[in-house]
Amino acid sequence: MSLSQSKRFMSKSARERIFETAVKIFANSELSNVSAKDIAIEAEVSINAVIRHFGSKELLYTNVLECITMMLQTTLISFQTHYYAAKRSFVYTTDKEYREFLIFWIEKFVKINVKSILEEIKINNFMHRIIFREYINPTAGFNILYNGFLKQWFDQFDEFILGISNNKDIYKNRVRAHALYGQILIFTIGHITFSTRIGLKEQSINNETIDDIVNVVLEHTRYIIDGIS
Repeated sequence: MSLSQSKRFMSKSARERIFETAVKIFANSELSNVSAKDIAIEAEVSINAVIRHFGSKELLYTNVLECITMMLQTTLISFQTHYYAAKRSFVYTTDKEYREFLIFWIEKFVKINVKSILEEIKINNFMHRIIFREYINPTAGFNILYNGFLKQWFDQFDEFILGISNNKDIYKNRVRAHALYGQILIFTIGHITFSTRIGLKEQSINNETIDDIVNVVLEHTRYIIDGIS
């Protein structure tokens, strides 16, 4: 941390410093390997300050997950507001027209999600490391992410896939929805491996790189759509 960054950090309230520090530490370490003391030392506060503001390490982690969930919900709610407004006003006479309408919106959904995740990663990758860890190795806090965001996110994918698929088997279509999710996961949360392979430093991810990744994910999305519609 540079001197100017250090000054900005120390100018924040104890609660803000504790929270920001906790996000970074939780992103880089398993919850079981982190102690309130670790967070206090890094945030340059007392352990009593951590307990006073958040109660315990576990409650602090819960608070972090709740904040992540709220951030993720913002993009989803904004999309759904526009999508359902368009759906209510959409008039179609054939199943093909309705399927084309859904394909347009599923591509828009994928693009918005990929871009918003990558834009956030460009600022920092701490939040998405926590999401990735919870997705692969869930803790008791996973339900916060799942019930607060992931379930609604998957439900939206399910609605799109079921709507455009000729086969109305719910199980098969949910597998397809997860295949689409995998495309987003690989190229966004797992972007560090991708960046290393093509010779980019994490800090050098820019708007052009984001657009390239978005376009690749959309290509893969169209392959899946073509196979089921």
